[in-house]
Amino acid sequence: MELFLGAINGNYLRNITENAAQETDEVLASVAYATDNSLLFDWCIEHDIPLKFWGRLDSQVAVNTNVLSKFLKKKSAKFTCKLVKKHHAKVIWWRGYGVYVGSANLTGGAWNTNVEAGFFIQETDIDDRLANDLQSMFSVLDKHATPLTQELFDLMVKRQKELAMRAPDDKAFWENSSINNWSGLVTTSPKKASDAKRDSFLAEWYSTLQVLRDISSQVILPENRPTWITDDAPSGAQADQFLHAFYYQKTFEGQKARYLDFFDRNKSNPDIARAEALRWWAGLKAAPQGEDVMLNTTAPFLRNALSQEILPTLKYDDFKEVCYSVHSIKDYARRVRNTSVGLPSTGQAYDIPQKVAALSKTIWEQRTDAGLDVKEVLSYIFYGGKLDELPDRLWQAIDDPKFKIDGLGISALGELVGWALPDHYPPRNGRTSKALKALGYDVTVHVQ
Repeated sequence: MELFLGAINGNYLRNITENAAQETDEVLASVAYATDNSLLFDWCIEHDIPLKFWGRLDSQVAVNTNVLSKFLKKKSAKFTCKLVKKHHAKVIWWRGYGVYVGSANLTGGAWNTNVEAGFFIQETDIDDRLANDLQSMFSVLDKHATPLTQELFDLMVKRQKELAMRAPDDKAFWENSSINNWSGLVTTSPKKASDAKRDSFLAEWYSTLQVLRDISSQVILPENRPTWITDDAPSGAQADQFLHAFYYQKTFEGQKARYLDFFDRNKSNPDIARAEALRWWAGLKAAPQGEDVMLNTTAPFLRNALSQEILPTLKYDDFKEVCYSVHSIKDYARRVRNTSVGLPSTGQAYDIPQKVAALSKTIWEQRTDAGLDVKEVLSYIFYGGKLDELPDRLWQAIDDPKFKIDGLGISALGELVGWALPDHYPPRNGRTSKALKALGYDVTVHVQ
């Protein structure tokens, strides 16, 4: 985490954009006031990085019309602008790189000369709780936003001219039919806010689960299954590896996944995109990236190690092998700070096996606030009640300190659930969600 104070400590917001392009998948920007395109909007366009922007809707034209004009002229679903009444937040999330939370608006003064204060949190330090809160904020803004249309733009141009001449009537402005007149948030108790986050998580989980189950039912059909997959491979596991191959083989351009470009292309008809991808998958003469090993060797190992009988007696060496076999855990180990997993921060470069070993040991030695170890937490999630209530227990492990293990985020737990119970809950992680997004499904891509 870094404190950004501009000239006071030499940390300017423009420093982020100078370094973020390679790692940023998309930008979500919730900034009330915006007058300057060059600070963020032009940067996103130059680097072809999708941008969703929520500015403030008020009668003083908080988002300048030259900014609004930039979005309208772009005419691209990759660059969207919406305005929200009662909105005063300043949060910019370069997804894949990190998030800024502070006082700076998108103005030349805020980025260069004003005294502004804010924190920048690197992506590796964004845990599930913070990521869920950020996604909730953007979801609330989007729900109550007024999309930028030609009508809204014309209203803002008219309003800007009126403000330059006199003090115009506010009532006429707010009665315009192009505006979503949101009254703002009402005060809620912490319990109600927590319940709302839980309900949102479960709604998203179940909707995505059904998409994965639909794909699972298709991918096991003989005409859709490559010859190198054994007949007894679970349908959920096959769906996971189909999405794995599609994501890495089809959406990458150089070192960067363009899954959001694919989403724009396929969102009008995901069924067609899925059928085309299945035909490609079925025709593969060999596994492109070890999917055969994952399905025929690793998946049976994981299912056995995470079974109700074996899991409680699992030894550390086997748990370490589980961690190395789970894509999301291995990917998180690659990105996590050395010091977070007990490795000296001496400038030494650690390889993936070393990072996974350190992360697995950190997880293994942890205890929740209720004194549970990782085996007990996983046993509770998988087998601690009715099978159809598993998503509720999963949410507890994500949100409740009595069950939460640091290092096992929503992607890792979703994937572990799938390898333990692939016939009922197909594995799901961040990469799975990106692949679904590329196929045109409007799913949430979680951080970890």
